[in-house]
Amino acid sequence: MVVEIFGVSYTLREDGATGAERIRELARKVDRKMREVADHSPNLEPDKIAILAALNLANESPGNGAEANDGRFVEMVERVSSLTSELEAALDS
Repeated sequence: MVVEIFGVSYTLREDGATGAERIRELARKVDRKMREVADHSPNLEPDKIAILAALNLANESPGNGAEANDGRFVEMVERVSSLTSELEAALDS
């Protein structure tokens, strides 16, 4: 199957555990997040946009439940959020 993320087409295949619709859904989510980052920081290169989008998505992901109740996970999410803000501020300068 072919998905498009931030204007680039990627050929992907199902691995049995992840169905085609789930892959399309994930690609749409990544595309939306990259466009959101690009709207806030329009002068960034696509690779930096991808990194910031990945950090934002990781920050939004609650894990599988067990991780969400783990204090280390909460600390990691807070740290990622802080680093993302610092990185965005540095890249906008």
